[in-house]
Amino acid sequence: MAKRSGIGKIAMWILLGLLFIGLGGFGAANLSGNIRSIGTVGTKSIPVDSYARQLQNEMQAISSQTGQPLPFARAQEIGLDRAVLQRLVRNRALDHETGELGLSIGDEALRNEILQIASFQGVNGEFDREGYRFALQQGGVSEAEFEISLREEAARTLLQGAVLGASKCPQPMPRHW
Repeated sequence: MAKRSGIGKIAMWILLGLLFIGLGGFGAANLSGNIRSIGTVGTKSIPVDSYARQLQNEMQAISSQTGQPLPFARAQEIGLDRAVLQRLVRNRALDHETGELGLSIGDEALRNEILQIASFQGVNGEFDREGYRFALQQGGVSEAEFEISLREEAARTLLQGAVLGASKCPQPMPRHW
């Protein structure tokens, strides 16, 4: 009997070892359950917190317009979650392309963009550094994340402007009968 239970224990440890090797081989390396990204487009990831923040903002905007709270289930019914995800994927695709092309704005242009944002201005109309930090903290975004998103948005705008500017519709041919 003692021999049989010893073989069973060895077999159990071998099976557990194979299970861990198999899980590692199939990509279950992150067993902690912390998912930081819902996907990638090229080299650009789509962070979960960015998706959640934008979806929450859209839900709040609809709630303000209608005067009624918008539950998540209703947001899913009307396709709001998919619309936000689609916009994020489109933006990340453009971000990837701008990165490939090397498009960006300089530090001075970024500074000017930040200085023009009304919610970062104090009562005197000048930029308020503490107001800037507080607003970003309330939004759950660090200064670095915000500045990166501003750079990406400006680069997307440059790319879109270049594409739209290059694709002019031909003038209709005049009719001479």
